Amino acid sequence: MEVKVRVATILLRKAEPPLGKNEFPFTLEDGSDVRRLISDLGLPEALVGSVTVNRKRCPLERTLEEGDAVAIVPAISGG
Repeated sequence: MEVKVRVATILLRKAEPPLGKNEFPFTLEDGSDVRRLISDLGLPEALVGSVTVNRKRCPLERTLEEGDAVAIVPAISGG
């Protein structure tokens, strides 16, 4: 299945290998969840602060469907 992915710019270089664009289509196995997408993208899960699917915040266990729009936002820290 194919989903539309948007990754916050700061996470692009944290992926292994680094991602070239912040918005792109991505193909993964049917029945995959958000956690699997993050892993397949090579993103360190510890750096992910929140994820939205179709503009609604969701847990990493949410199963994805064909055509879903996924946005991955980094964890924010400060002092």
